Amino acid sequence: MRVARIFLIVVSVVNGLLGIVCAVLLFVQPDGRFLQAGALLPVIKTLPLASVFFQDFRWIGVAMLLVLGIPNTIAAVMLLRRSKKQYLATLGAAVLLVLWCSFELLYMFNGAAVGYFVVGVISFACSVALMKPAAPADA
Repeated sequence: MRVARIFLIVVSVVNGLLGIVCAVLLFVQPDGRFLQAGALLPVIKTLPLASVFFQDFRWIGVAMLLVLGIPNTIAAVMLLRRSKKQYLATLGAAVLLVLWCSFELLYMFNGAAVGYFVVGVISFACSVALMKPAAPADA
């Protein structure tokens, strides 16, 4: 179980930091230039509600902050502080990551999304496993 906990800490810290940094970069430069994502702009303009949300990357930055950055940062802090609800936080972050990647895979299939989807599923499984109370040692 120690490996699962370390995995969750690493995933939460990395996804939290990347989510916040990428969101900030998309707020500062909504055309995606800082992330070299300009080539994706024609693709995202075909998404549902594109005329409202996807004229640039600003709303993707908002979603990235709300779905990846903040939940994973909260989960990382809770894990590092050994909060009673730490695995509930990682479970929520894992569910959000799986949903984000599912949407991305549905509309823009790519290898990175597959990798993150797998990480989300593993994070979900680790969270569920660590939420269960340990068996008594005397039994």
